[in-house]
Amino acid sequence: MALANKRYTRMYSTNGSDSDKVDSSKITRMESKFTSNEYLEDDALFEQQGMLIVQMQKLIDEFDEIRRHVTNDVVGQAGADGAQGAKGDKGDTGDAGADGSNGSTGARGPAGSNGARGAAGPAGGVYGSIIKILPTQFMGNDDVNYERTAIEDDIRNKLGVRVTHSSQEIFASTTIPEGKKVTGYAVYASSKVTTYLNGVDLASGVSSEIGTGFSGSVINLKTAYNSAETNYVAIKVMTTSTGQVIYGAAIIIADI
Repeated sequence: MALANKRYTRMYSTNGSDSDKVDSSKITRMESKFTSNEYLEDDALFEQQGMLIVQMQKLIDEFDEIRRHVTNDVVGQAGADGAQGAKGDKGDTGDAGADGSNGSTGARGPAGSNGARGAAGPAGGVYGSIIKILPTQFMGNDDVNYERTAIEDDIRNKLGVRVTHSSQEIFASTTIPEGKKVTGYAVYASSKVTTYLNGVDLASGVSSEIGTGFSGSVINLKTAYNSAETNYVAIKVMTTSTGQVIYGAAIIIADI
């Protein structure tokens, strides 16, 4: 609450205005006697005014205490800043955030270059520079009423083909790989037999002799026989006995 208005009435004034209630010279004498403590030396006066003096002293003490309180406690200078507080403890680590959503699929990249052409695979039965002719590839001709070739396995640990009629010959045919030529052939048998190599036209069946010789060794052709789109070769074996066993044959080839 704000301070209330004063309640006392001024009894005199020192500025000579009409408000003076007491002659200023009398006020001066009063102050002089008070300063020289004359009121304490006059016992009669002290007895008359003692109670008032004590009360005034207490009022003065009260005003001094109010002045001290206002000056020091209310209007006193601001105190110095307090010292900085100690650093607080570190807070707990927060929980890990959830994984983000997967990104959208990227645009499809351009098509790669065409792969290199693979190397041509070998023809059936080709091993290096030869074409293997197996016993099962031989067939008898029509010199007898029925085709009479048989797989011979009477001899232990041996396998071959033979005729079942002495008047019959047998044939084995095979293709020539593209880009190759035939330079020779060989027939392997249990005994010496006459053999032939023929070049045959696939479209017409026309056959021509390109080589001849005995079994048991490689027979080189005088003129190589080149592969073509419609040709192949056929081996003819002139068997003369049902005891002759043919184990297999080989066609010798080379690059054209």
